[in-house]
Amino acid sequence: MSLFLVLPLVLVALPVDRASAAPVDLGPDGYFSTLGAGALPVASGNWASTRRIVFGKQGSAGTYGGATVSGGYKTLAKGAVASVPDADFGQNQAWTKSATTSVAANEALLWADDTVTSGISFDANYPPSNSFDSAAGAYRSNLALVSDAVGAVNYSSFEQSLLRAAPVEGVCTAAQPVGCGSGSYTQQSDSVNAYQVFPLSIGDVNKYFNHTSGGASDANLACPTGSCANGIFAFWLRSAHWYYTNIAFTVLSGGSTSDDTTFFTSSGLRPAVRLGLEQLVLSADSGDQGQNTSGDLRLTYVEPGKQLHTWSASVSGAAGSRALSLSGSSDLGSDMGWKVVDPATNMVLGSGRTSAGGNMALPESLMPDVSKDYDLYVWGQQDGSATTGLTNRATEPVKTTIKGWKVKTPPSYGIDVTGTTSGGLKAYKIGDYTDTVFDHTGALGSVKLTTPAGLVSVLLAAAGVAGGVGVDAGNPIGWVASHWLGYPTSPLSDDVTSAFSPYAGSLQLFARALAGDTASLGPVAGSLPAGTFSSLSTVVLPVSGPGLYLVVDDSQASGGSLPIIVGTRVFNPVLDGGDGRMVDFADAGVKGKPRLGRASLKTSITDVAKRVVNDAGMDGFDLGAAVEYEIALQVPDLSSFASLPYSSYVFDLTDVADPGLTLPAVSGVRVLMDVPSPGTDVTGTAGLSVGVSGDTLSVSGLKAVFAEDVSGRVANKASVPVGSLIRIRYAAVLNTGASLSAPGGGGLHPNVNTATLTRSRVAGVSSGWDDAGPGVESRSAVANAYVFGLDLVKVDKDDTTRVLGGAGFEVTRDGQPLGFVQLAPGVYRLAVPGDAGALSEVFSHTDGTLSLQGVEARALSLRESTAPSGYFKVPAFMVEVLPVWNTDASEVTLASYRAHGTSLAFVSQDGRAVMVADPAHSLANLPYTGGVGILILLVLAILFLVFAVRPYYLSHRAETTANILS
Repeated sequence: MSLFLVLPLVLVALPVDRASAAPVDLGPDGYFSTLGAGALPVASGNWASTRRIVFGKQGSAGTYGGATVSGGYKTLAKGAVASVPDADFGQNQAWTKSATTSVAANEALLWADDTVTSGISFDANYPPSNSFDSAAGAYRSNLALVSDAVGAVNYSSFEQSLLRAAPVEGVCTAAQPVGCGSGSYTQQSDSVNAYQVFPLSIGDVNKYFNHTSGGASDANLACPTGSCANGIFAFWLRSAHWYYTNIAFTVLSGGSTSDDTTFFTSSGLRPAVRLGLEQLVLSADSGDQGQNTSGDLRLTYVEPGKQLHTWSASVSGAAGSRALSLSGSSDLGSDMGWKVVDPATNMVLGSGRTSAGGNMALPESLMPDVSKDYDLYVWGQQDGSATTGLTNRATEPVKTTIKGWKVKTPPSYGIDVTGTTSGGLKAYKIGDYTDTVFDHTGALGSVKLTTPAGLVSVLLAAAGVAGGVGVDAGNPIGWVASHWLGYPTSPLSDDVTSAFSPYAGSLQLFARALAGDTASLGPVAGSLPAGTFSSLSTVVLPVSGPGLYLVVDDSQASGGSLPIIVGTRVFNPVLDGGDGRMVDFADAGVKGKPRLGRASLKTSITDVAKRVVNDAGMDGFDLGAAVEYEIALQVPDLSSFASLPYSSYVFDLTDVADPGLTLPAVSGVRVLMDVPSPGTDVTGTAGLSVGVSGDTLSVSGLKAVFAEDVSGRVANKASVPVGSLIRIRYAAVLNTGASLSAPGGGGLHPNVNTATLTRSRVAGVSSGWDDAGPGVESRSAVANAYVFGLDLVKVDKDDTTRVLGGAGFEVTRDGQPLGFVQLAPGVYRLAVPGDAGALSEVFSHTDGTLSLQGVEARALSLRESTAPSGYFKVPAFMVEVLPVWNTDASEVTLASYRAHGTSLAFVSQDGRAVMVADPAHSLANLPYTGGVGILILLVLAILFLVFAVRPYYLSHRAETTANILS
C-alpha cells in the first residue's frame, strides 16, 4: 500500500539531494570508468603504459617492519574475471600450473610496483613446507601471516575498509608437516583463510602479465630498475612447486620466474589487493587532482555516512581562464572536491579540489556548448597523506549542472527541529518520495512514499514488532505511513494520532524498533552535535534529500528525545520565477495532518504525561462523545530511597476534569504496564486502588505494581525495570456543559483534564516539580479535548448588510442527518443521548444568525429547506472548521472556516462566520434554483408570445376577411 504525500526544500548553502539508504549517484570516476568489465591492462598492453595508482603509505614511516614502500600500484584487472584453474607460465608441466586470482564485478586487482618487506621465509617452521595455510591446527605460513600484518599497518583504516578479504586460489592447504609434492597442480585449493593482502599465484603470471616464456626475464614482472626495495633479490608467489613439498615459486628482481626452498629468507612480499570500486567517486592526478592524461593517479572514495552540509559554487574569470569557486562545510571539514562530467559521453572532463595545490580550472575546451547542461559533482573532502594512507575520503556528492558558465544551485533539504536535549541527533532515511504532484497553487498535492532498496526486510520486521497486521511486504513504509503517520485514509485508519504521541502508539513502537538497530538502516543521512539543543531552540537538521526520516537522539537513555519519524518538504522547481522553493500540503497542520519538515523533540523521561488517544482525525469531538485518555507514568529508580519505609513511600495520581467532562465509573479505568509485554493489565494488583468522585479520578497505591517491601524498606521489583511505562486508560464523556471553540478569533476553549502525580522525595524538590508538602512533590500534565461550533449569517445576495431570518436548513455529515436541540432563537446544540424531540431542521434568527454548537471539526453539509419569503434557496453547500495544532498536537492554536459547494456560501472578512447569501426574486437573480425561478421564466415567456403573436393574428384575420369578401 503506497502513501501519497509531499516533500520540502531549503535554499541556503546546500546538502545532498538523495537518500543515503538508496544508491548514491557517484558518476564516472575517471580512470576506472574507462575500463570495461574484464579489462586486463598489463596483459593487453604492458607494465610501463599502465597508469600507476598511489595507494597506502609511502616511505618507511609506520610500515610493516619499517620497510620502505613506494605506495605505487598498477591495475592488473577490472572485474569480473573468473579464476582459471590451470594457468601455466610457460613450462607446460603439471608441477608449474596453478589457479589464478579471481576478481569480482566492480572490483580491481592491484599489484604493488615493488616489494614492501625485507627478506622473509615462506615457512618459518622446520622442517619447512609449501603449505600456504591449513585447517589442520589452524596453520598459517609465515608468508600468510606477513600478508595479514602488512594489510593491518601499511594502509589507513579507511583504505583497509575498501579491500575485500576473501580466500585466494592456487595454494597448498595440506597440513604443515606434509606440504604438497606429488607433482600435480591438482593438489591445489583455495586458501582456508581470507586475505585482504596477498602474493600473486604462479598462474597469475600467465593470466595478468601474458607471460608464457617460462624462466625468461619479463620487464612486466621486474622490480623497478631490476632491483627490489629493501635489499632483497626476489619476491614470493603463493603457489607451491607441486613436485617438492618444501619448494615454492618466486620471481627474481629482474623479472624471471624461479623457485626457492621455503625456509630461505632471500625473498620478500610484493603485495596484491582486491580493491572495491563501489564508493569510488574520483580517479585523478595525484598532484592537483586534475584530469591529466599521464602521471600517477590518486583515488577519492566516499566514506559511508559522511555528509556535505552546506556548499556554494560559481564560475569566475573570463574566457580562457574560467575557474570554479567552491566553498562549503561537511563532516570532513571545509575542503571540497569536484568533477565535471559530460552526460552524453559519461566522461570526466575535469576535476580538482580546494585544498592547497588543487586544480580549480574548468575544462573549457571540453565544454564548448554553452547551451548544454554539464553535470557538476561536489563533495566534502579530506586528503590522504603518505604517512597515513594516500587515498582521499569524501562525503556523498551533490550533483548539479553548469550551463552557460553558471552553476545551478540545487535545493538543500532539512528538518526544523524544536526542543531541548543534551544529546546529538542523527537522521536515517527510511522512505523515498516518487511521483510528486503539485496543485494549481504550487502546493504539494500528492507524493508516493516507497521503501528504499535494502530496507524492505528491516522495515517490515519493525512494523510487525509494532503490531502491524497485513503490512505491505513490498512497500512496508507506504503501509506504515498510511496507517500510522497521520495521513488518514477513508475510512480513517486506526492509529494516525501516534504521529504526535510523545510515548505510546504504533508509530512510536515502530520508531523504537528501528532506533534499536540503526546499523541496519545504512549510513547516517544527517546529524547535529550534542549541545545544539542545550536550551529551547529551533535548528535545521540537514538531511541527504527528500523523503521520510527516522531521527534518533543519542541521549535517549538518559532523558533525551524518543525517536521521531518525519518527512521532508518537497521542492517545486517552477515556483518564484523558475528558481523553485520548498512546499508543503496546502492543508498541512489541519485536522492533524503533519507538517512536513518540522519535528518536535519528545522526551522519553515522561514522569507524568497525558494525551487524548481516540481523536484519529485530530478534529475534536461531538457533544456526547467519549474521549479516551491515556496518562503515562515512568517507573522511578528507588535506589536512593533505601532509608524510606515501604509504608511511607508515596506514588499516587489524581486526575481532575473540567465540568464539561463526565468521568467514568471505577470499572471503566484500566492500569496497564509495558512489562512483561505491552498492554499488560495490572488494574487488579493488590494494594492498588482506583476511585472516582465527582470531577476527580484517583489512583492510589501505584507503587504496588513496581515496588516491594524489602526488610521494611522500599525497593524496585526486579521484574519491573526502571523506566518501564505505566499507562492509565479511561474514557470521559463530553456533556452539555462542555466548552466550545469557534473559528476566526471566536475563542479557543479546550476542555482541560489535568493529571497530577504526587510522589515521595528524599531531599529537595526535583527540578520541574512542585512542593506538595513534607517529603512529597507533585507534577501535572494536561490533555485538551475540543468541541467546536460554527456560526452562519443569512444575508441578501445583492445587499449583504441586509440580514435574513427564518431560513431553514437540514444538516448532514457523511450522508447522515444530525439532530439538534434549540437553546434560543437561531441557536442550536447537537442532540446528545437522552435528549427528546431532536430537530431535523434549524432556522436562522431574525438577525440572520444561525449558531450550531457541539460538533467536531468535520465537514457539515447544509441544505436550505426553507427560504426566507421573497428569496430563492441556495444550492447545498459544505462548511468545515479547520483546526491548526501546535507542533506536538497537544493544543489547537488557530481555527478557521472553509466553505465550498456554491459561491453563495463564503467566509466573512473577519473569519468569524460563514455568510450564506440568498438571491431575491428578481430578473437579475434568474434562475438560481429552479422552482419559482422557472415559473417566472414561463410567465415571462408566455407574455412574450402574447405580445409577439398578437400583431400576426390581427394581420392574418384581416387578410382572411378580405378573401371572404372577394
